[in-house]
Amino acid sequence: MAGLSKKELRHDAVHEELEKITVTVVKKRNSILLGILILLVICVAVFQIINNRTTKKANAENNLANAGTNTVALAEIPSKYPGTHGAKSALLRLAADAASSTNYALARDYYTRVAKEYPNDEYADAAWLSVARCYVGEGDYDQAVTILNEKLMKGEHAQNAKYLLFKIYALQGKDEEALAVAKELEDLKDSPLVEDIADSMWRKNGNYPEEAAPEAETEAESSK
Repeated sequence: MAGLSKKELRHDAVHEELEKITVTVVKKRNSILLGILILLVICVAVFQIINNRTTKKANAENNLANAGTNTVALAEIPSKYPGTHGAKSALLRLAADAASSTNYALARDYYTRVAKEYPNDEYADAAWLSVARCYVGEGDYDQAVTILNEKLMKGEHAQNAKYLLFKIYALQGKDEEALAVAKELEDLKDSPLVEDIADSMWRKNGNYPEEAAPEAETEAESSK
């Protein structure tokens, strides 16, 4: 370095600076190219996913239309095209067919699949309600009550769940529980069935309202 002239030193400095600039430019260019390549890969992947979903949805719908009432063909659709509208429709058809044949256990399995595989779908609450009805069909009232109490249904389905719960409690002879549910249902508050249940409770407990208390039997009437 001591033997180099000032001119040579300046030349070397300029050369080093140019090399640094060239390296920086190359790195930026490579980064841009890599970013473009990654973006292209992502776009292709997204396109393939959308295309696969569209194809799967279309195939499910076509198979559903061709299956008609063929239970074997319908049963294949949910396994081949899970998560599609066609798969859900196939499960609902299978469930309705099983329920109409009083095969409540099979119908319950199909309705449960709909509720679990499509939890955010508009049919989810209706499916849980149908599960409870299947349990009623099987005579398993306790399981039906568990479903109706545990599943948080909304809107019309919530009201229908309460009506079913009221009927189950009435069938089971659980008068207090039935009346508690009836208080939440405006249509039932003044119904004859609610009045009958209330009267039954009064008779069982011996706790009659004054206006409902039966007249005491006379000694002569009781001896008849």
